[in-house]
Amino acid sequence: MISYFRLSIILFLCFSALTLHAQNKETKEVEIRANVESQSKNSNFAKNPTGFQKEIDLTSTNTRYTSLPDVLNREAGVRVRQYGGLGSYSTLSLRGTNPNQTKIYWNGVPINNSMGGEINLADLPFDNLEKIEIYKSGTPAGFSGSSIGGSINLVSKSKVEKPFTRINLMGGSFKTAKASVTHMDQFSGGSYFIQALQETSDQNFSYLNNKGTVLFNTYDDTIDTRRNAQFRKTGFTGNIAFEFGKTKINLLNDYIHRKQGLPGPGNRQTVAVERVFSKLSSAITTETNEFLLQNLTLETKTYGNFSKDDLFDPKSEFSYGTPDSFTKTNQYGFQLSPTLYLLEYNQVLRASFQTEQEFFTRYEKRYNHETERKEPKKRRDSLSATFQDEIRFFSNRLFLVPQVRFEKFTDRFGKDETSVRNQLLDPLTDVFYVKQAFTNPSFGIKIIWIKKDSLEFGTLANISKDFRIPTFLELFGERGSIVGNTKLRPEQSRNGDFGFYLHSKPSNNWKIQSDVSIFQKRIYDMILFLPNSQFTLRPENVDQAFIRGLETSHNLIWNKGVKFNFNYTYQDARNYSESPSLNGKYLPLRSKSQGSALLAFFKEFGEIGLEYQYIGANFRDRTNEYLGYLPARQFWNLYIQYIPYKNSETGNELILGFEVRNLTDKRVEDLVGYPLPGRSYYFTGSYRF
Repeated sequence: MISYFRLSIILFLCFSALTLHAQNKETKEVEIRANVESQSKNSNFAKNPTGFQKEIDLTSTNTRYTSLPDVLNREAGVRVRQYGGLGSYSTLSLRGTNPNQTKIYWNGVPINNSMGGEINLADLPFDNLEKIEIYKSGTPAGFSGSSIGGSINLVSKSKVEKPFTRINLMGGSFKTAKASVTHMDQFSGGSYFIQALQETSDQNFSYLNNKGTVLFNTYDDTIDTRRNAQFRKTGFTGNIAFEFGKTKINLLNDYIHRKQGLPGPGNRQTVAVERVFSKLSSAITTETNEFLLQNLTLETKTYGNFSKDDLFDPKSEFSYGTPDSFTKTNQYGFQLSPTLYLLEYNQVLRASFQTEQEFFTRYEKRYNHETERKEPKKRRDSLSATFQDEIRFFSNRLFLVPQVRFEKFTDRFGKDETSVRNQLLDPLTDVFYVKQAFTNPSFGIKIIWIKKDSLEFGTLANISKDFRIPTFLELFGERGSIVGNTKLRPEQSRNGDFGFYLHSKPSNNWKIQSDVSIFQKRIYDMILFLPNSQFTLRPENVDQAFIRGLETSHNLIWNKGVKFNFNYTYQDARNYSESPSLNGKYLPLRSKSQGSALLAFFKEFGEIGLEYQYIGANFRDRTNEYLGYLPARQFWNLYIQYIPYKNSETGNELILGFEVRNLTDKRVEDLVGYPLPGRSYYFTGSYRF
């Protein structure tokens, strides 16, 4: 398979080399639908001038049947792991780190929960997003929290330039259907955006069931149908943006409700396990220019995240005793970020102050969903302060950016009155406290070697020290399965990256954006769950990891009708634990090679594109056993869009689309035991008026 991958790379690079030397004749420009960076216009990127970062414009995804995992998994340095097809549990990691070491934000609001740390991408908004920002060199100023892996920011649509309404109707394989209505309009001094969405799919695709006997017996293998993998999703978004004097105000609200089956592994499918999840995210953000001083800008964020998660297991297919559960998570926060522009001294001073509270409550329920017991409430209070100095030299050709972030956490966990262990060991303690504080310094440098109107070439380099605070699950445990450890130290890392970037417009018809970088992460005190007894686990700081690699990304657009994207990541992620059986082994679920490419041709009447994705082989377990080996896999997708009607003056248009996913019908797994769909078909229709 690797030979096919190398061949694909050569073909795509040859194509890009040939098109660069094509004739340059003046023709009428065609609207470009592509995912291309626009760093000069991104205010968040301006706060992190030395970092490797990527902006994904989601304009083209409005009229295609795609999802958040699909879009992110194509980017260099990003790895998405899926437990099935559309709507399944999906996690994200950056540059070889764990999913709980990556921070995810919604309009700058942190949404990682403190219970487990990692985020299910299927529970996040997508259709109402304007763009996605990827920060690979850590967490920039203006965003709260330290991050070992990096950060992802989901940016909602709010500001409107032209009023319109869009209706999308989509459907396809496995009884999949999606409908959304979007309306954007303006009023005196502002604009608003509203969207309603309904999506459903049975995901009853066929797959190879090996009955759990991968090596010992292949004669009992059968082709089965995935069951209990259905989901129903409802979403509503309402955003308002307006200006009051020199202050820009955004009111953001997003609601998601999902009901889904949990099918389990392919050789032990469930019948009746169900999950109902709902989440409301609300925020008020402000930006005031010339606040008190002519060169002072003040930004604020006030936010709240409220989620409920209901698990139904009436036949005890996942667990026994009290198989059902109901959890509530509430987050509240406020952030204040002043920026002082001292341009006469070639400096920009940035600061950010944030406070947040998070409450987590769980109810254990019987098979009939009656409450058996309420677990003690868990609470986390956090304070964060960030200071950054952006120093500029040589007419803004050299940037030096030192930054330091201070963080303090206080965790509270009420005593479990039903626990004999707690009653005997701590008879006088009603609430357990864990307090931790740490400092995260970083330094970045940017050198612009060539800077012209149509060309910019430069170097970026960053070093940082980052931490990950232990989660509630690691600190306080879970009754019957995990014994908490309040003495855990935060995971810490030493990160560094270095590389080059190129932004070029050789002519009015060409746009080229490329970057290549090397990165390295050494992670200490990694938390691992170790056997504590025959039935329980206990987390300990025992692991170390060393990750290094290379990533490159190239975007090329020819206005006459061609666009080409290529992304590739090579990484070597190894365990350096003191255990001889683990030292030097590959970290689980980390491929050495991963790449993607897109070749598309477009005209005024439509577009046709071919997508390619390669994911290298990896291991499921830390000991790199053959039973946990996942071979390399590759996928081809084809999409066609036809525009029978378009009015360039009003923006009205009708777009019809057809897509084929997994064109070669590969029956593979992204995680051992959890099959992915084979070939699937989707039809889309989008009308804007």
